[in-house]
Amino acid sequence: MESEAKRYEISYLVSPNVAEDDVVRVAGIVTRVIEEAKGVVGHINEPKKRRLAYPMYKHRFAYFGYTTFQISPSQIAEIPQKLRFEKEIIRHLIVDEVVIPPRQFAFRASWQPTEAGISTKRETPRREERPAPSAEERAKAIEHIDKRLDEILGTPGEQ
Repeated sequence: MESEAKRYEISYLVSPNVAEDDVVRVAGIVTRVIEEAKGVVGHINEPKKRRLAYPMYKHRFAYFGYTTFQISPSQIAEIPQKLRFEKEIIRHLIVDEVVIPPRQFAFRASWQPTEAGISTKRETPRREERPAPSAEERAKAIEHIDKRLDEILGTPGEQ
């Protein structure tokens, strides 16, 4: 009796000695191995060149890619056995795929109006809603500022 399929993710490093055109071919090899083990491929992330945190087999760079798939847990052991013989793949890792649901934000009660009749509109008008001062009011304000400056600084010629 077959057990129910689980979701997995395989991450792999492809040797930097492989030409950029052949990297997609190596990703196809990983997909083919999964399908031969009776798995169903979900998402394939094409390998991209990355700098490694530490050297592996004297390489500082490698192509990193990953593939998500579904397979029966009893069949998962076949994949590493077959990938061991692929010389282009430096290293691989198979893990259970963890699907993180998007966060749901609940509104705090204080953000909601407490009564249905309360308006949420701002009480004070915004800056662009205020009427512009008239020319007469502006002239009075400038005159007042000039008087205050003369008091503070002193008028020229009084020294």
